[in-house]
Amino acid sequence: AVAAALAEHGPFDGLLGFSQGAALAAMVCALRARGDPRFPVSFAVLVAAFASRAPAHGHFYREPIALPTLHVVGDTDAVIAAPLSRELAQCFVEPVVLTHPGGHFIPAAPAQKKAYLEFLERFCPGQGQ
Repeated sequence: AVAAALAEHGPFDGLLGFSQGAALAAMVCALRARGDPRFPVSFAVLVAAFASRAPAHGHFYREPIALPTLHVVGDTDAVIAAPLSRELAQCFVEPVVLTHPGGHFIPAAPAQKKAYLEFLERFCPGQGQ
């Protein structure tokens, strides 16, 4: 379903996932990093993400995921505890981790906006990538 949505509504440069959507986006990143042509994305922003604990999903995390990612972690997130998000970030090659003092939401204060822009600028045309 994700591949069909990307094909129908794309192309997309990257993914943004929140909570369960971020868990799914992380699995899509793993497939993309392995060369799956159904998911032609260059990066992902994963907010309040976590690794799926389903045994059938274990293969997504066995190899380091070589796709640029920004992981947004709420220090006081009571839904997806910060250690779960940090654990997922460690599955990626050179993840960028942005922490904020809040909970289970997408932070939009000036400091976070600056971090989002700095991460996304890496993927703008004419920026070397």
